[in-house]
Amino acid sequence: MEREQFLTYINTSKSLNGKTLDVVKKLTSDLPWFSAGWLLYLKNLKNLGHSDYDAVLKKVAVMVPDRKVLFKFLNDELPKKQVEAAIENSQVTYRLEGDVELRSENSLIDKFLSTDSERLRTVKHNPETNGNGSERELVEQSVKEDEELVTETLASIYFQQKNFGKALDAYKKLSLKYPEKSVYFAGRIEEIELLKNNN
Repeated sequence: MEREQFLTYINTSKSLNGKTLDVVKKLTSDLPWFSAGWLLYLKNLKNLGHSDYDAVLKKVAVMVPDRKVLFKFLNDELPKKQVEAAIENSQVTYRLEGDVELRSENSLIDKFLSTDSERLRTVKHNPETNGNGSERELVEQSVKEDEELVTETLASIYFQQKNFGKALDAYKKLSLKYPEKSVYFAGRIEEIELLKNNN
């Protein structure tokens, strides 16, 4: 589709009919990110009373930056000059058939890409320091157990894994943390010490 043809369809959207549907649909498949093409396709579906209109409306309503413009365009309330201005004032251009340029609306990505890349700096990874100290210190901190996180389940897992030293420490900490269950924990500690001495 050429630019003049596209602008003609936008300006005389009542002329969209069954013959233009395939051309406009091809525009949306070739340029799926081009919301003005989707507006045109939606208007064409509305003019025909097509059964796909509701499904496409839901899709296009999410794509367009201003739903008021969508509503006004679909109900022939949008002045032609406003439609042309919206297309002409956009910053990014895209090429179609025959070296015709179409412009898309401004987007956050386009603004980001146009910013000065000098401000974007990456920090080189140094495995020795890693920002807070040596890598060895970080590994040791990650393996170190937090005394507040000791639970009965963890102590039981240590016991099942036959890691009696850790299980013993865990039950001693739990005995201090939960004095109301100290008799139970004392029994577990005694059981673990017997197993530890027998092995």
